[in-house]
Amino acid sequence: MARSAVVRYGALMHSIPLAILLGAAAGCQAPAVVPEQPVTPVVATTPQQPARDTPAQVVPSTDAAAEPATEPAKEPARSKQPECRFLFPESVDLTALVEAPPKPASAEHAKDEAILVWLQDRRTREDESRAWRSLSFDLTWFDEALDARLDSTWYPLLFKTFNEVRNDLSLLLLDLPDSFKRERPHANPAILPCLPREDAITVSGKVTLANGYPCGPALRATVFAALLANAFEDRKDALMERAREVGFARTLGGVNFPSDVRAAEQLGTALARQIIAGDAWCKRKVELQDEFAAIAQQRGRRPKPDEPEPAADASAPAKPQAGSGSSK
Repeated sequence: MARSAVVRYGALMHSIPLAILLGAAAGCQAPAVVPEQPVTPVVATTPQQPARDTPAQVVPSTDAAAEPATEPAKEPARSKQPECRFLFPESVDLTALVEAPPKPASAEHAKDEAILVWLQDRRTREDESRAWRSLSFDLTWFDEALDARLDSTWYPLLFKTFNEVRNDLSLLLLDLPDSFKRERPHANPAILPCLPREDAITVSGKVTLANGYPCGPALRATVFAALLANAFEDRKDALMERAREVGFARTLGGVNFPSDVRAAEQLGTALARQIIAGDAWCKRKVELQDEFAAIAQQRGRRPKPDEPEPAADASAPAKPQAGSGSSK
C-alpha cells in the first residue's frame, strides 16, 4: 500500500477486534444411593463398605461444588489485578470514552459498507501486500518513524513495557459492554476481505467472539505511538501517521469498518493520556532513560535489517544495553 494510497483514502478512513466472553457452567453428579439390605450378615457388610467410603467421596465433591458457586466470581478479580501494570479495567469507563457502534440498519453502517466496497474495488497487489505486513505489527513497526532500529535484544525493557501495555489493553477489551457488539464486515457477502477473517480469538486462555468494535490493532497502534511520542516528542507526527497506517490496512483489507478504526483512535488517545498521567508510567519512563538515550544516539544511522549489532562502537546501542540485558 503506497503512502499515496494512505493520503488518498485518509479522509475516508480517519474521519477496533474483541468482544463478550463465552461462559460455561459445570454441573455436579449426585452419587448413587445403595439401598440397605438387612437380610444376612454377609449382605449387611457389603453396603457398609460403600457407606464408609461415601463420606470420603461425597463430602469433598459437595465442597468442590460449593466453592465454584462463590469463588469464580472473586477469583478473576483477584487474579486480574496483578496482571495489569498501567491500566486497570475496573477504573476505565469505556462508554464514557467512546460511543457505541452504528446500528446494522443505520445510515452510518451503510456508509461504512459502501467505503469498504469502494476500497475493495480499487486496492492493488501492493496495497494488499502492505496490509498483510501490518498483521505482524509490534514496536518494530515504528522504526521508520523514529529513524532507528528497535530490537528486543538491544532494548529489552522497552519491549517488556509495551508487551505489558498490550496485555492491559487486551484485558480492558474483555470488559466491553454488550452495546459494543458488532459483526465483522464479511457478514455482508459483497465484502471480500484480503486479510484473514477473525471469527474467534483466544485472550488470556479464553475463546471469545472476534468483535470488530473498536478495532484492536488500531487501538494498540494508537496507544503505542502516543507513548513513544511521550519520549520522542519531535517524532510525534511521524509516529501517529505510522499508527494510522495500521487502521487503514484493516479497512483496506476488509476486516474492520472505518468507524471501528475511528473509535479505536479516539479510545487509544484517551487511554494513552491515562497511562502517561499514571505513576506506573512515570516510574517506568525513568527506568527507560538509558534505552531511550541509546535510541536517540542511533537515530540518523539506522542499521539495515540484516546488519549485525555494532558492538565494537562505544556509542552504539549495545553499550547502554549491557546492564539491561543481564537483568532481563
